[in-house]
Amino acid sequence: MNRRQALKTMGATVVAVLLYPLLPKGGSIQSWADTLPPKKIDKKTARYQDHPEAGKMCMNCRHFIPPEGMSSMMGGMGQDMGGMNGPMGMGRMMEGACRVVAGPVSPMGYCRFYERNG
Repeated sequence: MNRRQALKTMGATVVAVLLYPLLPKGGSIQSWADTLPPKKIDKKTARYQDHPEAGKMCMNCRHFIPPEGMSSMMGGMGQDMGGMNGPMGMGRMMEGACRVVAGPVSPMGYCRFYERNG
């Protein structure tokens, strides 16, 4: 192997090593932008409100991320709000997060991006 071939081989090896982290497990090349978190939409644009709309609420939405402990607290409750109609109510519980809307959201909230979980 002459010097020119050795340099080409080394260059190709360096490029391969640098590109390797961008390969997902499937093996296709991924854009660096794909690794950035998606930008969330502000509450005003999402028309977020901290109360349900026609029975639709964040806690039943596929985008809702409950606060730690909420899923075990809500376990077995189903759709009825039994026991949650007292002075504290669901609207006063810990706020969760959303995959679409920026900032904390109430489990009883609603926005135009609502999609029924399930």
